[in-house]
Amino acid sequence: MKVLMVFFSVLVNLSCMELAYSQSNMDERRNSAVGDYIRIYQNRISEQKNSRCAMYPSCSNYGLQVFADKPFWEALPLLADRLCRCSHDARFYDVTYKPGYQCLLDYPYYKEVPKGLFYGKQILPHVAALKNREGRDSTLVFIHQLINRESYNLALLETEKQLFLHSMSIDTLFYLKLLCYRALDMQEKGVFEYESYYKDSVQGCPKINWQIALMYKDLHNWRDAALVLEENLSDSISNQDMLYNSYVLQAILKAQQAEYKEAGRLFSCASRFDKNARNTLQANLSVLKELERQKRKNATLAGVLSIIPGCGYLYTGHKGSALTSFVINSLLGYATYTSIKSKNYGWAGVCGFLSLSFYIGNINGAMRSATRYNQKKREWIMERFEKINSIY
Repeated sequence: MKVLMVFFSVLVNLSCMELAYSQSNMDERRNSAVGDYIRIYQNRISEQKNSRCAMYPSCSNYGLQVFADKPFWEALPLLADRLCRCSHDARFYDVTYKPGYQCLLDYPYYKEVPKGLFYGKQILPHVAALKNREGRDSTLVFIHQLINRESYNLALLETEKQLFLHSMSIDTLFYLKLLCYRALDMQEKGVFEYESYYKDSVQGCPKINWQIALMYKDLHNWRDAALVLEENLSDSISNQDMLYNSYVLQAILKAQQAEYKEAGRLFSCASRFDKNARNTLQANLSVLKELERQKRKNATLAGVLSIIPGCGYLYTGHKGSALTSFVINSLLGYATYTSIKSKNYGWAGVCGFLSLSFYIGNINGAMRSATRYNQKKREWIMERFEKINSIY
């Protein structure tokens, strides 16, 4: 794949040379030509190889995106960087099954990744299994069954119907509705309905506050998540598990905002409501200390090290990308040198332009890999809080 894509890049640059003398809409025409060549690759070459790209979007679709969004001189190094990273260093990328098989999720750095693409990032919510016995509403039993079978859209529809009919308490129905929203990755809608319609009528309900706090957290709204949880941090609540979870989530939110001292205090408060208080508290404090002492990779240093192609990637732990970057840059540099030496200046120009594109892509990509490393490292540490406390 790499060889074919590099060859494709050569064709792209040849097309740009042909357009070099155009007088208007230069970037548009160049990027349009690049898009045409990418589609030729997709339709005539890629499908004949009977192989799949290991990343999503695929390298060719990634190229279509960056050339549609960015000027030619910026888009080409981005595509070069992607080609160097394709299929390597899987631990630094999230996983998606959007194409029907497992892929590494890698959108252009300036685009937000749709939440629905992430795989395995969320534990789907369930509720207690209710038996249909005398005195229990059969509709409630039915909604619980739908949720536990992960038929969240049907459960949401039935819940909406019962809210319209006022057949059960608002607290019960809205709580079930929030569970469905979380499972369907519709946190924004859940928060909007809470703030716009239900906030006053369900105020003081601990389990609803808990769901809303989780939604705010998923949306990275740490402040409002903490405010909602304040209602649950009261000794007047008899549910020990809810008190424990609320203190722990408050502590995690503080840790997320680098308020480590306050996070430690909240973990200590949570231990009062935990049967295995000593072991759990020590585990939480140990992870908190690791988070505080996390060694971050410096993006500027990664860029400087990339003067020698691949060294910046190596510094940030992207070993596969480092090797690929070094090999491609070396081969293109050698091809440029030998072309000049043999006085084949036309081919030397093409190879030189490609070499420069991959070289710039190697530097920019290594700097972004430092950010990727720091983010993933922090995520891995934060996930340990979730495993220790089992609150999700």
